[in-house]
Amino acid sequence: MSRPRLAFTNRWMFGRVMLDESVCRQFIRCVLGIDVDRIDYLNAEQVLEPAVESRGVRMDVYAREGNRVYDIEMQCAPEPLLGRRFRYYQATLDMTTLAPGKDYDELCESFIVFLCTHDPFDLNLPVYTLERRCSEVPDLSIDCNSHWIALNAQAWDTLPDGVLRDLLHYTQNGSIGASSLVQRIDEIVAKANNDRKWVDKVFYCVSTIEENDARRARILERLARKKGLEEGREEGREQGLAEGRAEGRAEGAKEAEARYSFLVEHLLTEGRLDDLRMATSDEARRTALFEEFGL
Repeated sequence: MSRPRLAFTNRWMFGRVMLDESVCRQFIRCVLGIDVDRIDYLNAEQVLEPAVESRGVRMDVYAREGNRVYDIEMQCAPEPLLGRRFRYYQATLDMTTLAPGKDYDELCESFIVFLCTHDPFDLNLPVYTLERRCSEVPDLSIDCNSHWIALNAQAWDTLPDGVLRDLLHYTQNGSIGASSLVQRIDEIVAKANNDRKWVDKVFYCVSTIEENDARRARILERLARKKGLEEGREEGREQGLAEGRAEGRAEGAKEAEARYSFLVEHLLTEGRLDDLRMATSDEARRTALFEEFGL
């Protein structure tokens, strides 16, 4: 009987692959355009010794080079609030890298990269570079020296031939292109899968995946119920105004909220988190789901 294997997109496998300094340097050069001489890993023990009891922020790749710090994350499930997750990891990086008593001008330049197997913003871009800007003067840089990048492996085919295209293609479906980086990654994945003691530890840590899925489900449910409540209130106002009756507002709101709640329950029961995420923001998809469930 064949034994289960871990793909590159498994967070523990991803972390182990990136512990190869040559791979990590090439990844940073490919994604950020930065040539790195030497990398100090700040979470190597966590990657090599996965443990169920781990708590706090679990960073897939946490490394420093000179006055720069890198947090590189594998994101293989849709994240409903990726922007807030960026913010959370940024706060952790800043608190971790600035020693007590030091001034904020000594903060390291930081880079947070999420390598996503799903399109995080549904715009079919392969790279989303998220920088803080002044709304009134977009060209004004606030010089915070923190950089957020989301890579969308689904859009690998929109890129020209090159290392980044090959990297995203491999992330999406395991296709090994001509890139020496991807070939080296695949070699490490194969070798790591032969370390059965480590692989067994990773599978024993399935609770981490379950915790993340449960967290996403809770967030999606709260967002969906909030969306349903807002729509219910709006529908109630419109109905109340049209009929000139105050009870119309309450009745309309209650009906719309109940309808949305039923939809949320159906999607959660069937484990359709992608559809639940779409239902919170895509009116056409939400209408189609209402029709599908007869609501």
